[in-house]
Amino acid sequence: MNLMRLCLIPLKTTPRDVTANLAELERRLREVSRYRPDLVCLPECALTGYLYEDADVQRFAEPIPGPTTERMGALAREYKIFLCFGLLEVSDKNFFNSAVLLDRHGKILLHHRKICEYPPFTTGTTVQSIETELGRLSVLICGDLFDEDATNQLDRSVDLLLVPMARGFDGRSPDTERWLREERQVYLDGVKAVGITTAIVNALEVAGEDPSFGGALIVDKDGRVLAESPHGTDEALVYEV
Repeated sequence: MNLMRLCLIPLKTTPRDVTANLAELERRLREVSRYRPDLVCLPECALTGYLYEDADVQRFAEPIPGPTTERMGALAREYKIFLCFGLLEVSDKNFFNSAVLLDRHGKILLHHRKICEYPPFTTGTTVQSIETELGRLSVLICGDLFDEDATNQLDRSVDLLLVPMARGFDGRSPDTERWLREERQVYLDGVKAVGITTAIVNALEVAGEDPSFGGALIVDKDGRVLAESPHGTDEALVYEV
């Protein structure tokens, strides 16, 4: 793998407010552009928040390619970055929790449909990887990292695994004590099990019953933390891999 400057943005997200979330993303990209990142990774369902009610999914899901991938492609071209993000997808009347990886020209390189998912979503079935100027990259979404149907398909020659998330705690979120006591080590163990250096980035939702708790991690193939941004924040994590 070539040296890359990786930027994880735990995007502050207001569920269902795509306009506000896109404006926040554009602000954050201007902010991190001074670091000249090669690859920027955003959370699961980055511009909508993680929505799973039928009405929400039908309202916000869109084709891939479609309006969101076109808008994100313009940002990838503007900042000359690889850009990974999650979104709600509709295809042939099926709904998917998906993520895409764009190259510096806004071209879709990878399109992943979450495998560890529940109705109203249809589950994905495949895991892909691709060779790029930055190295060999692959994408999973949130619980896929712990799902054998997903992890058994991973190409172990992958240099960097990208994992967008929208993870929260029941009842109270964020919760630093619970994060350190329960959750953090689960991620490290999950990465060690797949044996691939992994970048994890979680949304920071500002509304909802169980909002996602933000933060980001870069973990090496042996399950050791290379870099981390604080739980409960939208602090960008920039690291040279």
